[in-house]
Amino acid sequence: MTHQERRLIVAGTLLIGVSYGLARFAYGLFLPSMREDVGLNSTMAGAIGSGAYVGYCFAIVISALLVERLGARAMAVAAALVAATGMAVISVSTSALWLAGAILLAGASTGLASPPMAQAVSSSIATDRQGRANTVINAGTSLGVAISGPVAFIATGQWRIAYAAFAVTALLNAVLLFVSVPRSGTGEARGDTASEAAGRSNRGGVQRDSAWRVMVAAMGMGIASAAYWTFSSEALLTRGQFSQALANSVWILIGVAGLVGGLAGDLVNRFGINGVHRATLAALALALSLLALMPSSLPAALGSGALFGASYIMLTGIYLVWGVRLYSDRPAIGLGLPFLMIAAGQIVGSPLAGYLIGNHGYAFCFIVFASIALATMLIGYRPGRGGQVDAAPKTTVSSRPDTPLQHFYLPAMPPLGLIDKIGRLARRGSGR
Repeated sequence: MTHQERRLIVAGTLLIGVSYGLARFAYGLFLPSMREDVGLNSTMAGAIGSGAYVGYCFAIVISALLVERLGARAMAVAAALVAATGMAVISVSTSALWLAGAILLAGASTGLASPPMAQAVSSSIATDRQGRANTVINAGTSLGVAISGPVAFIATGQWRIAYAAFAVTALLNAVLLFVSVPRSGTGEARGDTASEAAGRSNRGGVQRDSAWRVMVAAMGMGIASAAYWTFSSEALLTRGQFSQALANSVWILIGVAGLVGGLAGDLVNRFGINGVHRATLAALALALSLLALMPSSLPAALGSGALFGASYIMLTGIYLVWGVRLYSDRPAIGLGLPFLMIAAGQIVGSPLAGYLIGNHGYAFCFIVFASIALATMLIGYRPGRGGQVDAAPKTTVSSRPDTPLQHFYLPAMPPLGLIDKIGRLARRGSGR
């Protein structure tokens, strides 16, 4: 691996860590202190938590389209700056309304971050190393989560100071991205030539034969994971009667265990998407069940955190590989659609979890969400026409732009035709 490739991976991993681990998911870690300072009930806390996912949904559609026009560097730097701004506003929020707006803005950075990194990897890293590079960068979420835990120890009860420090970190990451992400069209040659890459890039439309499968699966996982991200720390404190220090330790464990998710690409290549997908969803369900059934057990709390961290990041890596296989000619779209559906699921899941906790308690809530994870196992990967068979690691995907979606379309799915039309107009306006 070249020096430029390593530098790109480091900068991208830090961006994902800052945007996902700090700007988006640290909310659940600091929620108990926020509730005391700002005054939030469970339903309000869940609704505000879903704001990060709302911001993500809008931003990832915009980013997946604009990255093809503005280039990966501009969008990656913009993501870091948006994260810095959102977290700075969080640090000075004094009302639920201000906090909700700031959480939404910070959450938007995650949507802006992922597509440019997928595009940069596709254009700058050799083809046979792209799967590993993408899943390593994706595991940056765990890095951010692991960092936020020690910060919570240092700034005990001082969530405003913690978010101010996170904002400064995001600004430093913006500088690193500016010097590390190649400008559009200047990436080093990959396993295939630059001219071949340019000729293949962005040829296909958004509609693909089996796109609904990855979208439904990603949405189911998003719903199932939302309760854990938003309310696991509170469950440990209130139902398990653990200390804040223990809750912080479990959060660090989530982040450290999530680094295993960087192996998703290698595992998919060896065992296939379906086998790894189902096994990892089972682990996610077990993590939720342990919090429900053994709330006062220290080994169960630690095991739950480790299982959740590893399974969540592994699943996002699986959907990344799944989507990029389906959209090999448009990697930013291939990452953007399943990640959009994860966020759509979390928009539904976070307030639903708050409602269930407020009316039926933590145990009932986590069992319901574990059942959703198990139900998601019914959705499996199938290659589209001319597509890559499961567990064939290096075959090029051929996707036909004129192939319609199968007759299965949920209202929560994004308007694929509209997204494709906007993307074509954007590329036409840029002369591409």
